[in-house]
Amino acid sequence: MEYNIITAPDLETLATKVADFFPMGWKLKGSILEHNNGFAQQLERRPSDALRMQRTKQRPSKQKRTKWIE
Repeated sequence: MEYNIITAPDLETLATKVADFFPMGWKLKGSILEHNNGFAQQLERRPSDALRMQRTKQRPSKQKRTKWIE
């Protein structure tokens, strides 16, 4: 299990920084913490999640054909 802590001076900046980690397979762990220098959020991911995200990026996604029934 990998852990990462993101810190920022305000909540808007924290949300922006945390959102950058979601496409890499990171997930939120716990709640937002307030400290002297601003706010912090802990993230976690499993090594298997990171490998799965890399595989999906390499493989082009297939478009599903849909047939509408009228």
